[in-house]
Formats: sequence, C-alpha cells, structure tokens
Amino acid sequence: MVLGLKVLAEADWIEIDAAFADDLAEKQRLIDADRNAVFQALPDSVPAQQEFLDHLIGHLCRHHAPIFRRRGGGVEVVPTGCHVMPDAAAPLLAAAALVQEDVLLLQPGPDGAFRLVAGMLAFPTRWSLAEKMGRPLAAIHAPVPGYGDHLERPMDRLFAGLRPGRLLWRSNWSLLDDPALHQPGGHGSGTAGKALDAETVGRGLWFRVERQTLCLLPDTGTAVFTVRIHQARLQDRVRTGAEARDMRDAILAMPEEMRRYKSMPGFLAALLQWLEERAEKVQ
Repeated sequence: MVLGLKVLAEADWIEIDAAFADDLAEKQRLIDADRNAVFQALPDSVPAQQEFLDHLIGHLCRHHAPIFRRRGGGVEVVPTGCHVMPDAAAPLLAAAALVQEDVLLLQPGPDGAFRLVAGMLAFPTRWSLAEKMGRPLAAIHAPVPGYGDHLERPMDRLFAGLRPGRLLWRSNWSLLDDPALHQPGGHGSGTAGKALDAETVGRGLWFRVERQTLCLLPDTGTAVFTVRIHQARLQDRVRTGAEARDMRDAILAMPEEMRRYKSMPGFLAALLQWLEERAEKVQ
C-alpha cells in the first residue's frame, strides 16, 4: 500500500470528455432527487467553498475557454447551454454544473488534523458523504484495511506539506457489478457479482477508476480533493494477455482482507478463471 502520487500540470487539473453533458445532467438529477445525499457542508465552510469556486472558475476560463465563459456574474457552460449562478450560501454546489469531478474540501482543525468540511459527491464508490462529514483523515479512512499501519502517517505528512500552486494526482481502481455512477454503499459485500461465471464475468463487471487530485488553496488553507470516475466493462479494459496477467497478479498479491473490502469474494473464482483464460488466448 503506497500513496502513488505524481505531480500534475495545472492545465491538466480538470478533465472534460464526451460524457461531459451526461455526467452533469446526472449530477443535477441526483441533486433534485436528494440534495443531502450528494452535498454536505459545515456552516463555517462557506469561505472555503467560495475560494474553491473562484479558483475553479478562473481555471476553467483560462484552460477551457471555448467551453466556459463568464457572463453576468456567473459562468456560461457552452455545451450544455447552462448559465451557472452560484448560491452564496452553498458555493460548492455550482461545481456540479461545471465539472465532471466530485469535490471534497478539507481544513485543519485546532490539532492540525485535516477534516472534511464540505463535499459535492455525486459519484461515490461505495461510501457515504454524510457518514464522513466533519471527520479527520484517519477516521475517514479507518475502514480501509491496512490504512492505519501503512498510510496514515504518510497521508498526514502529505497534507501537512501541501503548498499552494502544486497539484498532485493518483488513481485507484475497483471492480463493480453495477455501472451506476452513484454508489454510496457496498463495501465488504460477499454477494456482489455472485451470479457471474467465467463466461459472463468479463461483460458483467465494470473496471472503475478514480482519478484523484489534491491541491491547497492559499487564502483559507483548504485542501481540495477531486475525484473523477472513469469506467468500462472489464472485457473492454483487459484486452491483451499482458493486461490479464497484470490484473491476475495484482489480485493474487492483494491481502485477503482487501479483497473482502473491495467486495470481490462473490465473483473472485470466476474472475481469476476468466483472467487465466484471457492471459493464454489473447496476446
């Protein structure tokens, strides 16, 4: 278990692709259905939310100018025809209408530990925003096997050493039997994908990657954590023998408790058989 962070160029912070309009529409649908399920904020987080939104809008208008332009105190999103006017009481909500990324804001408390103070999380991978709000990093990640032993201290040092103007990124992957973007629960399931066999697991599982970025805002000292979801059917992601072998080896090297945490037991045997067959057949 390692953080696996890399430096990211400013121009590459926000990703925009062919799913842009669909992802923004899905975010708005989730907000309309149950705003509290996807947006949470502590009362004193508004200055941090506003600084983030100002920073985001400036970035979008500089680096994605054909898509975003300032108009009448708000931002016009050209592909969707939406004119986004931020809510002064909840500025972070505007991010749902601007970018495909989800956004989490963390601030240091009196003890120096960074705590989650606001979040726009439409597309969680098996966790609930409400359950994590106000909690420090150690408590947020407590359910992750091995976090306390291997990652807690490096993560605390990382956040303590953040400096404005430096962007970092990493990726994290999961295998899910449901392509829904909004998945607030399901960690530790022993039955996920249980109906799949070696014939169906390639098309019945989705390879889901979180592209995560981290930066620090200069005025409020807020850490900004973004998450962008990319996913494809497993059979479309593992297309060569080398890719099949790499995934097989990664899963076999994974501690059993991590496989349980990632809800693999229900489909593990079928998946390993499929990977073995793919490794032999596909070059």
